Amino acid sequence: HFRRPPLVRKALPVHKQVLMDLCHHRRASSPADQLRAANYSLLLFFSLISLVYLLIDPAAAADDGTETASFSVFRNKIIEAPLNGGHRRLDSISPSLRGNPYMTDDPKSSPFRILYVVTTFYSQGRWRNILVPNIRAVTESVSVAGWDMDVVVIVGNEGPTPTDRKALEDALPRDAALEIWENACALGYEKTKEKVSCITRVLARQHRFVVADRKDEYDFFACWEDDMRFDAGTIRYYLELSAEIDRLSNAAAPDLKTDPDAIDGPMSPQQLQRVVPGFIRVEVVRDRAVDGVKTGIEPDREVVANWVPDASRCCSAPAWDTRLPRDPEGSELMTWECRIHGMSVRRFPEPIGWAALIPGPRYLPKKEVIGSRWAGASGAFGFNKKPGEREPQLFAQQGGWMATREQVLYFDKACPEGFLPPFKNDRLRKHGMDPSQPHNVEFWSGGYQLFGTCNIQRIMSLDPARFSGHLLYHSSNNKQNMVNPKRHVRVSD
Repeated sequence: HFRRPPLVRKALPVHKQVLMDLCHHRRASSPADQLRAANYSLLLFFSLISLVYLLIDPAAAADDGTETASFSVFRNKIIEAPLNGGHRRLDSISPSLRGNPYMTDDPKSSPFRILYVVTTFYSQGRWRNILVPNIRAVTESVSVAGWDMDVVVIVGNEGPTPTDRKALEDALPRDAALEIWENACALGYEKTKEKVSCITRVLARQHRFVVADRKDEYDFFACWEDDMRFDAGTIRYYLELSAEIDRLSNAAAPDLKTDPDAIDGPMSPQQLQRVVPGFIRVEVVRDRAVDGVKTGIEPDREVVANWVPDASRCCSAPAWDTRLPRDPEGSELMTWECRIHGMSVRRFPEPIGWAALIPGPRYLPKKEVIGSRWAGASGAFGFNKKPGEREPQLFAQQGGWMATREQVLYFDKACPEGFLPPFKNDRLRKHGMDPSQPHNVEFWSGGYQLFGTCNIQRIMSLDPARFSGHLLYHSSNNKQNMVNPKRHVRVSD
């Protein structure tokens, strides 16, 4: 017998016999009945289609034209955190087209708006000891600076628990929006597996969908792995150096002929448009002798005898964060995938001056090549050929990136396959999911795509007063115990 669901009960008495005939596949007795039955069949069919559409896309049911709290590319996977503690819904924020905060001194201008995206796999220990403290430290610093920062956490697996979610909510400033994308790991086939599974190496790609979906709503984007720590000072320095690069590019003669072998002199807009401030990851070495950290070549003591980096620019933990060393010294900072062996130097036009070019770009058109001198050209390293641009021990993986909206849009144009989805061509097969092209976290997050394939040139100022602004704290502080000590380098060297 036909049982009437509550949602359509009121409509059934009028058309009961027709619907029963349809449900029991009975043939109507007359042509008129057949036509009526056909009409009702079409009506029922399109009603069901509309209902399915509304269930799939809740935004279609909104009468006021507002968007629901989710990202359009993966609408059903966004888990919106409760609005406890005054946190705003991310989609309730009106779009902003404001520019660099340093372009105006007007105190009435709207706050600088930043989207902070963090990628992680959930475990209770990592969430509580690394992710939450890092997000708290970053957002507190940005709030003190007077900027607005909203947070998206991309979680590759199930989680967090309600308790851990609330811990993150409580760690945020009251005006910060929060969204958590659970089970964000893309599904697909790996080369050695016949079943659909989570492709963990592609998790680092997912932040690109978030940025693509929100690119018109923020002035600045900071997308990082969960153990990378920075602060408002890092953003401020990045913006200041980026503004200096932009001014040089705007002032440069568009038809300037440059020498790809020159290490100073005027630079063209084509050269400067690819330049961004770069970073290197560092850790604090505690509880063992600093001299136990292997260094590179012996430094020139006549030049740097009394110089050490300013560790307070990257690595000072707030009083509430008891897990990390307090007030580290510059001599306690080490890195493990960046050495002067892979760098070149150039004197940029003032006010930038001498800067190091971090490895990465290849296959540039001749007019875009930035002339420089390799640090080992005089034979100081015992070999005469510069290492490859993608040598992993010299590449300086960043663990993420930050950029203005304008820079993001340029990245998307400069990258052959595109920086934001949908990706452009077969150079990035199946949007990075092809097992025969196994791009991993170093490609999506560390920088092999942006600073390698896309040929974006990172620079580090060699001005001692500015150099420390290029250091980022790898706050899990574990590479010093995991990486071969032969790769350890004191930053002061």
